[in-house]
Amino acid sequence: MERKPYYSTEFGEAYLGDSLEFMRELPNDCVNLVLTSPPFALTRKKAYGNAADDEYVSWLVPFATDTNRIHS
Repeated sequence: MERKPYYSTEFGEAYLGDSLEFMRELPNDCVNLVLTSPPFALTRKKAYGNAADDEYVSWLVPFATDTNRIHS
């Protein structure tokens, strides 16, 4: 993988970028932790225009699929 970590310590690395694009570059079973924020549909409208519940599920499926694939 050509991408360089944004931050790195003896405990792991953090990468900055489009998470879906990044996960698709990773091989299967190579990640110990995937942290999401928020991991649920928001119930109050935010300034950035969060998706409705039904749209959120459609938006989340590709992330869940790749998260499952890369998580060891």
